[in-house]
Amino acid sequence: MDVADAAEPIRSTVGGPARPTSGHRDALPEALAALTGAGTVLALLVQGGTVNAPVIGALSVMTGFALWSARRALTSAATLRRSAADRQAAAAALDASRRRARDFAESSSDWFWETGPDHRYVYVSDRLARILGRDPRAVFGETLLDLARLVEDSATWAEYEADIAAGRAFRELEINIDDPSGRSFFLRVSAVPVLGPDGSFIGYRGCGVDVTAETLALVDARFMQTVVHDAVDSVSEGFVLFSADGRLLICNERYRQAYPNIADLLLPGVTFAEILRAAAERGGCEDGDVGDWVEQRLKRHLDHSAPVDGLLSDGRWYRISEHATGTGGVVKILMDITELKTREEELAGQTSRLERTVSALQESERRYRQLVELAPYGIVIWDRAAIRFANGAAAEILGVGAGGLEGRPLASFLEDGHALEARLAVAAEGRGQHLECEAIRPSGERRFLEVGASPAVYRREPAALLVLNDVTDRRRVEGELQRAQKMEAVGRMAGGIAHEFNNMLTAIGGFARLAERNPGDAARVLTCVQEIAKASERAAALTGQLLDFSHRRVSEEREVVGVAQLLRDLRVFLKPLISAGIDVSIEIGDEGAHTLVNPVTLNQALLNLALNARDAMPDGGALTIALTVETPDAAFFTRHGGLSVGRYIVIRVADQGCGVPEAIRDRVWEPFFTTKEPGKGTGLGLWMVYGTAQQAGGVVEMESEEGQGTVFSLYLPATAPPVPVPGLESLRMAEGESAAILLVDDEESVRTYLRLALEEAGCVVTEAADGIEALERYDEAGGLFDAVVSDVSMPRMNGPDLGRALEERNPDLRILFLTGYASKETAAGLTAQTGRTIVMKPVTPERLLQALRDLLAD
Repeated sequence: MDVADAAEPIRSTVGGPARPTSGHRDALPEALAALTGAGTVLALLVQGGTVNAPVIGALSVMTGFALWSARRALTSAATLRRSAADRQAAAAALDASRRRARDFAESSSDWFWETGPDHRYVYVSDRLARILGRDPRAVFGETLLDLARLVEDSATWAEYEADIAAGRAFRELEINIDDPSGRSFFLRVSAVPVLGPDGSFIGYRGCGVDVTAETLALVDARFMQTVVHDAVDSVSEGFVLFSADGRLLICNERYRQAYPNIADLLLPGVTFAEILRAAAERGGCEDGDVGDWVEQRLKRHLDHSAPVDGLLSDGRWYRISEHATGTGGVVKILMDITELKTREEELAGQTSRLERTVSALQESERRYRQLVELAPYGIVIWDRAAIRFANGAAAEILGVGAGGLEGRPLASFLEDGHALEARLAVAAEGRGQHLECEAIRPSGERRFLEVGASPAVYRREPAALLVLNDVTDRRRVEGELQRAQKMEAVGRMAGGIAHEFNNMLTAIGGFARLAERNPGDAARVLTCVQEIAKASERAAALTGQLLDFSHRRVSEEREVVGVAQLLRDLRVFLKPLISAGIDVSIEIGDEGAHTLVNPVTLNQALLNLALNARDAMPDGGALTIALTVETPDAAFFTRHGGLSVGRYIVIRVADQGCGVPEAIRDRVWEPFFTTKEPGKGTGLGLWMVYGTAQQAGGVVEMESEEGQGTVFSLYLPATAPPVPVPGLESLRMAEGESAAILLVDDEESVRTYLRLALEEAGCVVTEAADGIEALERYDEAGGLFDAVVSDVSMPRMNGPDLGRALEERNPDLRILFLTGYASKETAAGLTAQTGRTIVMKPVTPERLLQALRDLLAD
């Protein structure tokens, strides 16, 4: 604003105008008249004319008067000349004074300004343009009232605007200016009104001060104060700081907890003496004179004596240390030593152990001082653009030197840094975050970190306070522990599998021997064979569960099952397994109850629940298995939000045993968790029950009370009974023609079983023990086979390789693969080509024939 050059200096109005040359012109006529009179008299005398006395007298008077007038005129002219010279000297002095004031204004670190009665600027010193680096008019506007847009607080501006409107003086009006380059200016403006001779307001004269550096320093100081307060609040010891005049400055929450009776008084500004008096009034001084107690505590506080141990009002012992600060204040530290006091009482008289305890306590104090000076975890202030503050621990964690983090982007130190920045940025908006990530040091070393993010403020802008905890060593130890636990789990699982299979083999072998004893009793033999088949199905179910556990199962075969008949069959199998003192009761509430489930896994789940009930009643009791069809209430579906509302088959297995302790009820569903002695339980039983319910789209719940028994309720979605299907017909390619099958399996007993099942269905079967032999049989028969039934895992040449070799001979040949285990990826590769399918072992004759029938019909 180049107003200074355009403005005219304010002119003085005192004394009127000065005209030094006019004085000479006014004195000249008088001098000429006097001289003329004198000349006339002299002429008359010289001529000798006759002049009478009166005339001469008159002429004399006139001559004297003329001479006096001439003298007076000459004196007046001299006076006027002196006055003009004085006036010129005064004007020169005034001009010099004005130039000197202007020079002082321009050389000042502040700036000066002046307005007219309409508040428009008439003068602004050039200093303001140099401060702003641009034309002040672009920032300040044309009038004093344009400052409104530069004042952040509208209420503050309203007060100043009222003063300006009334023509009153104002001081310290703070304005904020954001430079286009990103810099910020903080200025303060003060002014006094200028009044005319009649007392009327004719404008303002004022000055301005640049307080940018002072304001930014204050912001930084407040920020560091916040960081210090946060750090002090995070320590486990009580901490309080008093100023030199005894007033409280900082107090953390741990300190307030130690003094619950006076916690409400521990606020900044309260004096130590006031705190002591309040403590005494509220019971802090139990014995003796209150005044003496207060005086002694003040003396100890000011003398900074050695640490003392005291039992505070929260009922715990503390070691109280008071130390002088460099500024004359006092810092007080409370270290909880309750456990130490207990040990001291227990170890009283044992000098050596007491000395070691005292030494450990002193070391703990030293460690605490180090913790206050430098936290062991990294503290970082991040404004979502760059790191603005980092302590020494953070620099060490991230592998840089002290002070090497400020101004650098956070993402450059983190794996997938930009994605993590996006997650941590929300902390600046008030949503705290806690996550684990991987840090990459400049050297390339990787470290695992736990990062806690909380909202913070940096230079009056939202920021995030990050606490970094290096957990690399802990992760390594956890990994080693997990590997050890995994090996232990494998060993436990091996024992559990042996235990379960021994039970099934006992049933299979026992029923087989019973059938051999009396082969002529067809009913007895049929019962034994049926139980052997059930036991083999349960063994297959256990194998399927193990495949699920190892993620090697190809499919989850389910079918509509009549639950009532399944429970009746279960009674027969439970009879030899349940102790004689246990009364087994099966209650069928709905004969038409059906659900879509794997019958083998459901049978195994119910068996596991029954055996657990047996083990919970070593002295006998009642075991009840009840079947109902229900529509659960709304609370049930609230607990299990993923279930569909509708009717459910409910199977309840209730016992009168010891119950499940409340402490472990949430863990009973974990794999390998067991409360039984080693060798008597695998920890897989309830886990299999849970998996069976999940696989069928249901849930399992447990209700238990110690000493009162346990009830397990299995909820499975109810479904309609299956539509009866006609029996399987013999496999024929056409009327009167049998299907020719090439059967390949390296296990002779399995191959024999499959051959008999196929021949019973009317197929012509050619056997081979492996892939090499199968190719020989194929070539010998000239490739005249309708389909190939092949195992997947075989010596010399496996099933997939056999399939590729046969594809070269006949791309349209149908192949049915059988396998005991295969991943979903392997199964997808085997069946990727049309005319290929896969069936899991063990396979029933019906399942085998149906799969082959579907394959040939395709």
